[in-house]
Amino acid sequence: MKTLYQIKPVYKAALWGGQQLINKYGYQTELVNIGECYNVIAIPDHLDCEVEETGEKLSEFFINNRDLFGCDTAMMPVRAAMACTKEPMSVQIHPSDEYALAHEGKLGKPDGVYVISGAGSVCFGHQAKSLSEFKDLVERAAWDDLLCYVEVKAGDFLDMPHGTLHALGANMVYIEFSQNADLTYRLYDYGRESLDPRTGKRRELHKQQVYDCVNIPDGDRKVSELITEEVDGCLLTMFHHEPQVYSCGKIELESQGYYQRPQFYFLTCIEGSGVINDTKIKAGMTLFVPCDFGRIRISGKLTMTYLTYVEA
Repeated sequence: MKTLYQIKPVYKAALWGGQQLINKYGYQTELVNIGECYNVIAIPDHLDCEVEETGEKLSEFFINNRDLFGCDTAMMPVRAAMACTKEPMSVQIHPSDEYALAHEGKLGKPDGVYVISGAGSVCFGHQAKSLSEFKDLVERAAWDDLLCYVEVKAGDFLDMPHGTLHALGANMVYIEFSQNADLTYRLYDYGRESLDPRTGKRRELHKQQVYDCVNIPDGDRKVSELITEEVDGCLLTMFHHEPQVYSCGKIELESQGYYQRPQFYFLTCIEGSGVINDTKIKAGMTLFVPCDFGRIRISGKLTMTYLTYVEA
């Protein structure tokens, strides 16, 4: 008989990180802040969640229980991570799989970001029309002429394909979805020092890699238009659907509803609390639902995100 599994997160402090995740979800840590909370990640010997019921790392759980995932990928394919900011993140990009594998031996990281709370300006794309113009603006530090910004608020979603220049803004809480990877190239970091006070060294930049990978032109990025529909008592909003990469969305309930899909999926509660079948869930928790699980019964007043992998 298949069961639900709780996924224990992995925390990481960040130079730009705040206290919002600790205050909002009651996460316990000895870190000075939780800049990033990896709700779903399975990269061995790097960032790897734990499965509460088995004590295994998520990467091991995937290998040992392939029947629960029902996909033919070599590693667990998807990732979700919350972030909270007191300062803007660096201006950065994520490379394509082709570039990342050739240069780093890792997967690239197309991104999708949902704003849980806060509002403000986010760097999203750039104004250069050619690579030579892009390089010139960077070398002259003409950031106001190069960077594009959009205004975002709670409930907004940003689709960030690989090569998209971006920098998430300050005083916000986000949840990010991607394939199971962790590779970022920084272009500009506001001259900030690293987390290591002993060296005082500034964080590494990766200008050449950004030049190699940045989308040009890329000045028309916008907040995604989302559609919500009611199905079996749930309000369902699809954020992004990209077969063989990742698919994600939001499930909202006022009292009781039902949800199902044939693929495995991860549910992360971002607001409220409730019960899924006989398993309690509260804000900050993540549950894994195996493939072909059938319909789940959800009760309570809560908002959850879902993350899954669709092969075709």
